[in-house]
Amino acid sequence: MIQLLRIFRWSFRLNTVACLLAFTGARTVFAERPPNIVIILADDLGCCDLALYDGWVKTPCIEQMARDGMLFTDFHTNSSVCSPTRTAFLTGRYQQRTGVVDVIVGNREPDHGIPPTTPTLPRVFSDNGYATAIFGKWHCGYQDKYNPVHHGFDEFVGFLNGGSDYHRHGGWRVGLKQTDVPGYSTHVITDRSVDFIRRHREMPFFLYVSHAAVHNPYQTIEDTPEKRVKGENPNHLNEKNRAKYKWMLEDLDHGVGQILDALKELKLTENTLVIFFSDNGAVGMCPREFRHRRGGKFSHYEGGHRVPAVAMWPGRIKPGTRSDSLVVGFDLFPTLTEIAGISDSNPDNLDGVSFRSHLLEQKPFPNRDVFFGYEPRLGTAMRRGDWKMIIKESSVQLYNLNDDPREATDVTDEHPAVSRSMQQAIERFRAEVTPGS
Repeated sequence: MIQLLRIFRWSFRLNTVACLLAFTGARTVFAERPPNIVIILADDLGCCDLALYDGWVKTPCIEQMARDGMLFTDFHTNSSVCSPTRTAFLTGRYQQRTGVVDVIVGNREPDHGIPPTTPTLPRVFSDNGYATAIFGKWHCGYQDKYNPVHHGFDEFVGFLNGGSDYHRHGGWRVGLKQTDVPGYSTHVITDRSVDFIRRHREMPFFLYVSHAAVHNPYQTIEDTPEKRVKGENPNHLNEKNRAKYKWMLEDLDHGVGQILDALKELKLTENTLVIFFSDNGAVGMCPREFRHRRGGKFSHYEGGHRVPAVAMWPGRIKPGTRSDSLVVGFDLFPTLTEIAGISDSNPDNLDGVSFRSHLLEQKPFPNRDVFFGYEPRLGTAMRRGDWKMIIKESSVQLYNLNDDPREATDVTDEHPAVSRSMQQAIERFRAEVTPGS
């Protein structure tokens, strides 16, 4: 019944748009039906991990996406930890506005999550006739009232907290119901995603593939409970776990390939925008010689929130293009709704900016001030072009990323005017961007 209603709603909308086009002679992004959207999110994956960014692990399927689409070199998440970055992506607004500024620690924080009344990206797509689903990690609220099904997702199979054993899934949910979902996490998430695509091939869909990989525990498909060695810690950053981490990343990449293959088999490739990125920077598994940026997860340096990102849409995105513009996770909200022709349903208070013309036409993307908060632990960071500032309490650091990409030399004293202006901007941000604003 729900699927029939969705088909009716998007068919009605498409016919209405077609009539308007016939009358006005205007053109939309899509020709016959609204485009499908697939978001594939990795967990704790840094640029230094991918050979695509001169890192240490080859990922052929993600690399093929880059050859067929656009590679982003200055793509950022809104924080350097999971819950805030996912909140910003889903709401199109700074995470501080919902109060989600740190990791949500399961049922120990019963009143922490995206409020159910908050407009979300999947809600906008759902309201416009799209089938919507999330498979994998949620981490935007543990209690039932924060469940993805209350935020515009028709389907949810996955886990609510920040990490999960890759084989034991007793705490997983199918919708609101706690259910033991058998299988290896990466494979379950991929298989459910492919199944969703097959079941909705005749209608537009918004699919959020939210992987557990490569977050700890570092467990391969062979690390079933009965095979585990007593005393070994699956969370440690050591050589044995590094080899497992590499396998997990390669396996994730294989899953990306399976989704792309399904789209090709069903002849949906040319009507589907696929975007791959990570929720924050690396955790330190890559060998030191590949760590091209300072910091990682839980850091305000570039290695904490500058992440790998690729977008592919054959026939729409020019193959082999590269973006060096500063793009941020919350920009996806207005971008995707504009591409789908449904931006008139956006809330009027988004912080993100659409980069549709940059993505599809390679037009310049404007510079703007961007703030990265992880308060109160790390303070606030800010980007203004190549300038990067980090403030925590009385400590102020300023870097010029063009001259100093590794953020090694603080130049606060050498550029007092820049420093003063950026400090004032951060003060205004802190005063204006608050819970409920």
